[in-house]
Amino acid sequence: MPVRYVLNRLRRFFVYRVLSLDDTPHRIALGVAIGIFVTWTPTIGFQMILTVALAWLLRANKLVGVPFVWISNPFTLVPIYGPNFLLGSWLLGGQYTWRQFDRAFHQAMAFHGVWYERVQAWWHAIWPIFMPLWLGSFLVGILLAILAYVLVYRAVLLFRLQRQLHEPAIHK
Repeated sequence: MPVRYVLNRLRRFFVYRVLSLDDTPHRIALGVAIGIFVTWTPTIGFQMILTVALAWLLRANKLVGVPFVWISNPFTLVPIYGPNFLLGSWLLGGQYTWRQFDRAFHQAMAFHGVWYERVQAWWHAIWPIFMPLWLGSFLVGILLAILAYVLVYRAVLLFRLQRQLHEPAIHK
């Protein structure tokens, strides 16, 4: 797929599925922020459910954050969680190694069985590196969620302002 095609699809998704939602800018931005935060947490198998539950608890838009958790998938796990692990390991004094991370992820990716068995295998494999992975993931997730909130909130306001300015005089 050409890069231009992918970028155009992402732009259209963001404009038509996020910015033009019939909800408050706060609820939209918070829903995206929750989705981004959950994406950066190693909660594979529960991310969509967790996103909707957190959105419900925090009174955010419940559906806008769900597509963002699809960023984390078997192909993006190491690029997302690797830096999180390294940050968490560094903050914990460097007692965990990249080799432990690599071994755990190779074991976790050897999916077999039904959904429950896959999730169980994931958690069993990740458990030895749980602390640095979660610490780094939590911190990176919080920072990215705050950034996403601010950017989406402003983007919704700007989108609505531009839409008002370009509406025909009949609708005003």
